[in-house]
Amino acid sequence: MSGAATVDARIEQTTGRHLRATASGTRSPALLGLLIALACSGTLLLILQSHLTFFADDWRFLLERRGSSPDAYLDPHNDHIAVLPVAIYKAILEVFGMSSALPFAVFATAVFLLSAAALFLYLRGRVGDWLALIGATLILFLGAAWVDLLWSFQIGLSGSLATGIFALLALQRDGPPGDRIACVLLTVSTASSELGVSFAVAALVNVGLGPAPRRRRLYVAAVPLVLYVVWFLGWGHKGPEAFTWHNVLVSPKYVFEAISQAIASVLGLATPLTGSGAQPVGLIWGEILLVVLLAVSVWRVRRLGGISRGLATSLALGGSFWLFAAFNAYPEVRLPTNGRLQYPGAVFVLLIAAELARGYRPDRRVLAVGAVIAVAAVVSGVLFLDKGYRMRKTASQIERVRLTALEIARPRLSPDTTVNLDLITQVKAGDYFSAVDEFGSPALSDSELASSDEMQRQAADGALASFLDIRLAEVQAGSPAPGRGAACLVARGSPTARVSAPLRPGAYTLATRGLPAEVHLTRFAVQPSVALGTLGPGQVAAFDLPRDESPRPWRLAVVGAGPVTVCRDRTPG
Repeated sequence: MSGAATVDARIEQTTGRHLRATASGTRSPALLGLLIALACSGTLLLILQSHLTFFADDWRFLLERRGSSPDAYLDPHNDHIAVLPVAIYKAILEVFGMSSALPFAVFATAVFLLSAAALFLYLRGRVGDWLALIGATLILFLGAAWVDLLWSFQIGLSGSLATGIFALLALQRDGPPGDRIACVLLTVSTASSELGVSFAVAALVNVGLGPAPRRRRLYVAAVPLVLYVVWFLGWGHKGPEAFTWHNVLVSPKYVFEAISQAIASVLGLATPLTGSGAQPVGLIWGEILLVVLLAVSVWRVRRLGGISRGLATSLALGGSFWLFAAFNAYPEVRLPTNGRLQYPGAVFVLLIAAELARGYRPDRRVLAVGAVIAVAAVVSGVLFLDKGYRMRKTASQIERVRLTALEIARPRLSPDTTVNLDLITQVKAGDYFSAVDEFGSPALSDSELASSDEMQRQAADGALASFLDIRLAEVQAGSPAPGRGAACLVARGSPTARVSAPLRPGAYTLATRGLPAEVHLTRFAVQPSVALGTLGPGQVAAFDLPRDESPRPWRLAVVGAGPVTVCRDRTPG
C-alpha cells in the first residue's frame, strides 16, 4: 500500500460512519440553507446585472466571432482558449439577440451557481454539511471577485470550475463509469478556460495515486491535455505571449501573494483600492493568516502521517493554477491581487483546507464561530460587490450613450472607422452596425437618451461631436464669403453660455465683432457640452453640422462679452 493510500485509510477510519451518513443524507437542514444561499445570491446578481450592458471583452465575442468557421470558435482570446464561451455567446445571440445583456447574465449566473453547488458537494464529503455550507456561501457572496460575478464574459471561469469539481467528484468512484464521466467533464472544463488544464493536472495526480490499473486510467487526464496541446499548436500560439523567464524567477513571491490575497478575499478581509476600486487589497491580513495556516498544515500532515491522495490532488490543482498565473503575469493587469483571480483562488483555498481538515467534526461552538465569521464575510462581500456594481453601472451608462451616439452618426461613418466604446475597447463601426442589423441594438433610443440624466446627455453630445468630426476651422483671409441667401443670426455672448436658437444641418461661418468669444454646442444636454474653441477679435471660422439619424437640432452658445455672427450657407450643393 502506498503512503497516500495509507493516509487515506487513516482518514477514512477517523471520519467514521457519521460523516458518510451525513454526506449521503438528503434531509439535512444544510441543504435547505444551500438552496436559500443559492437563491439569494442568484437574485442579487441578476438584479444588479439587469442595469448593466456589454463591456470590454464581451464585444470581442459579439462582433469578431461571426460565422461558423473553425477559427471563429478556436482562435484564442488574447492568449486564452475560449471555445465553449464563444459557442455559448453565439447560441444566445441567435436565440435572444443583442438588444439586452440580461440573457447572457442569466446563463452566466446559473453556471456560477452550479459551481458553488459543486463546491458544496465536494466539501461536504470531507468536512460535513455545515462547514460545506459555510464554504459555498463564502463563494456565493465573494465581493472581491465582483468582476467575475457581474460579468457574463467570465462564464469561462465558472464553467471550468463547475465541470472540473464535478470531474474530481466522479474520480472518487475509482471505476470505469466515473473515469469516463470525469474525462468528458475535464474536456469541457479545458474548452472553457485554461483552468481546465489545472484540473487535468490534478486528475493526473489523483489517478497516479489511486488504485490499479493506473495506466489504463491515465486517459482521463491525457485526453483533455492532448486536446489542449492540439489547440495550442493549431490556434493558441497565434495569441500574444506573456510567458517570461523573469516571471518564472519571481513566481514564488507571486504565488505567496496570490494565495494570501485569496485567503483575505474568502474571509471578507479584502477591501477595494482607494479611488478606482478595481482591485482588492488586504494582503497583510492574508499573509499573516497564510503563515499561520502553513504551520497548522504541517502539523496536520505530520499527525496524519503524510499527504493524502485528496490533499495531493487539491495541491496540484491550486499549485498549477497559481504557477501558471505567475508564469504568464504582466504588469498592472495579471497581478496576484487581480479581481479575476479571487474566485478560482478562493475555491482552491477551500478545497485544500477541506482536504487538510478531512474527517474533522466541529462541535456547536466551533460552528457558531464559523457562522459569525461567514456572516461578517458575506456582509463585507456584499458591500464590495455593491462598489464594483456602481463602477460597472457608471461605465454601462456611458457606454450606452456612446452606442446611441454611434448609431445616430451612422450615415457619416465609414465601415472601417475605429471607434472607442469604452476606455479599453475599440471596434470597427462596420462590425458593430452589421451585428445591430442582425441581432438588434443595445443602445438607447433617441427619446430614452433625451430623458437620461444630464451627465449621460453631455457624454452623448461629446461622442456625437467626435464621431461627426464637428470642429472649428479658421477661415483664411480672402476666402469666399457665404453663398447668396445665407441665413445669419447674432449669438449674444454671456458669462453663462446662453443657448441660441436651433441650428439646422449645414455649413456655418462665424465671425466676432472685435471681442474674443468661446463657442460651444449642445444637442441633448441642457448645458453646453461641446467646446468648439475660441474666436479671437475679428477672427472668422467655420464648422459643418452634417445630417444624421436624429431629428434633434444642435444649439449654439457663446461665452464672452461680444456677440458672434453665425451664417448658414444656403448655396445649393
